[in-house]
Amino acid sequence: MIDTPPPGHNRPFPYSKLEAFLARPGMDDAIRRSVLGAVAYYDAAPTLHRDVKDVSRFLLGVLALYLDASGGLTHRRLRELSGKSGILSAGTATAVLLRLQMIGYVTRADAANGHSRPYKPTPAMEAAFRGRMRIEFEALAHVTDEVDQMLARFDEPEVFAMLMTMMGDQSMQAAGSPNPDIEAFNKLAVRSAGLLILFDLMHQADTGGAFPPVGEVQVSVAAIARHYDVSRSHVLSVLRDIERAGWIDKRPGDGVWVLTPALRDDIRTFYGITYLGLIRASEMAFEALEARKAG
Repeated sequence: MIDTPPPGHNRPFPYSKLEAFLARPGMDDAIRRSVLGAVAYYDAAPTLHRDVKDVSRFLLGVLALYLDASGGLTHRRLRELSGKSGILSAGTATAVLLRLQMIGYVTRADAANGHSRPYKPTPAMEAAFRGRMRIEFEALAHVTDEVDQMLARFDEPEVFAMLMTMMGDQSMQAAGSPNPDIEAFNKLAVRSAGLLILFDLMHQADTGGAFPPVGEVQVSVAAIARHYDVSRSHVLSVLRDIERAGWIDKRPGDGVWVLTPALRDDIRTFYGITYLGLIRASEMAFEALEARKAG
């Protein structure tokens, strides 16, 4: 049985604010920071990315931190929550949990009073996920001061644990009712290194102006495959998915692709929704902390 939803659980997502939010100054810089930061963090946190190359597995890690902060992380609870949310199957959740244990991201404690043996995220796991999430909040600071308090207190264990609780809650809601405006990103996100390959193209094409740029980029399938430890056929398959989404066009010649205006429009919608979700999670986290203090 999953714990009682956190305060603000039923608060509607602020989609009505999206258009005005996307018009804010600094949005290009924010998205550039998110995209380039994600590419750089792949190399900065090799243990995390060797085993968590797609967003669904990353979200499973968020759910693990969420469960740890809201009653305890057990195999049974993670399987239940994964199945309920639709983020991953219960069987895949089991496999990923075991993998997290093998790489030193969770440890197993002794059972108490006949209950399921709990797992505990290690400091290494918390640091890796905190570092990855910090990139998004620092990016968001380019367009709003609504997350300044969260950034200032990001390293406080209680604050980060509450943020993970709210993000886990939002992840379950989003998985239950996916937004059709970002469906293509959601499909790409569940492929191994799918978003990272797209981000890599944007990184290679970046000229420091509008982001992402529109224009040609030279792509080495072999280099991308080596970098993200996937097969060349997988990279080509992901590139075809990106092409079908209308974000790149193949040009005559070996490895020449063109980033399209559609990518610029769609990535702004994707990150606009992502950033509004982070603001919402941050607000809910501090409201919950205040309620806990008052109680």
